[in-house]
Amino acid sequence: MPRMSELQLALIGLAFVLLVALLGYNKWQERRALRELRDSLRAGVADALLDTEPVSAPRVAPRALEPTLRTINELPPSPANRVEPRLGPVASAPTAASMTQPTLVVPAQPHAMAVTDPAAATGGWIEDPLLDCVLELRCTHAVDGVAIFDAAGPLARWDAPLPVFLVAWDARHQQWVQPDRFGFYSDLLVAIQLANRKCALDEILASRFVSTVQQVAMALDADFDPPEVKRVVEQAAELDRLCARFDVQIGMTLESLGGPWDTAQLARATTQAGLLADGEQRWVRVDTEGRRLFSVSSASLLTDRLAFELDVPLAPSEANPLQAMFVAATNMAASLGASLVDDNKRPINAGSLAAIGEQLQLLYGEMRNAGVEPAGMRAQRLYG
Repeated sequence: MPRMSELQLALIGLAFVLLVALLGYNKWQERRALRELRDSLRAGVADALLDTEPVSAPRVAPRALEPTLRTINELPPSPANRVEPRLGPVASAPTAASMTQPTLVVPAQPHAMAVTDPAAATGGWIEDPLLDCVLELRCTHAVDGVAIFDAAGPLARWDAPLPVFLVAWDARHQQWVQPDRFGFYSDLLVAIQLANRKCALDEILASRFVSTVQQVAMALDADFDPPEVKRVVEQAAELDRLCARFDVQIGMTLESLGGPWDTAQLARATTQAGLLADGEQRWVRVDTEGRRLFSVSSASLLTDRLAFELDVPLAPSEANPLQAMFVAATNMAASLGASLVDDNKRPINAGSLAAIGEQLQLLYGEMRNAGVEPAGMRAQRLYG
């Protein structure tokens, strides 16, 4: 048998190297495409059919709550009275119809399958019947990941103000996953969150979402049952009312008694109070698990005021964030030579704090009864 020449061996080696390089390039392309699709979907989606900007429900400026927490029933459930991100040192909330809440999930009940770690399999999304409008696409034949990426283009280009998610059913591993370039899939789920603290799905956005998903279904030759838009909008409005009900922030302010503080004074005081830097002129206090309890901010480098803020639905109640904020504020007031006041410049003391604490506990109870655990996954999706 004739021996192979050096040229033949070199050609074989070169072919092997080229093959490995080609496989590596394809894998890189796959990861880049998946990352781009993932980023664009998580950022939201705009309309593939209409070029107008997406419309969201109007929001009003948050009402400042005084250091004597107002009663929970004080505000009407109307979206116009929604308590947005910045409140004064009191919390209040309207009594609206209770609801359930969502978190991006691997298909729950109706689509539930055996999954070891659903959130990991779907890139962090878990379907929540309260928070999500989920549409299912049933392909007439298995399609590869490349076809899904191409078909999902209109969805990825849609600039919606609410999160949009897409997962595919992996028949081989019997779980919902983010599509892979080399995988083959027969079913897809496309979801949009119904509301958050900034806006809610209205009729225009809901119609755009349905029409865009319909485009994806047509491109994949998939069966698709469009929902009744009116019902979806009603569901979003109900979630919006629930979100507004617990959208409460408690604020306190330190006012200097002797002029502005310099950078060194603030650095020393914030460090002693156990605060961590969170950008320019902003600090946060976290618990042992790294969850945010409250934040402190100043308007400028040389300032005579510090604003303390507790975002109630995002702070873990078991860590007693209100008490932690009050202790930090009083300690800093002593070290900086300042007074602790509310938005109306009235002094805050232990007595007024106790009144706020009582109503805060009532609010926590109502949140849990409505299925929203403070600082939990649903709260993070609604208010984070």
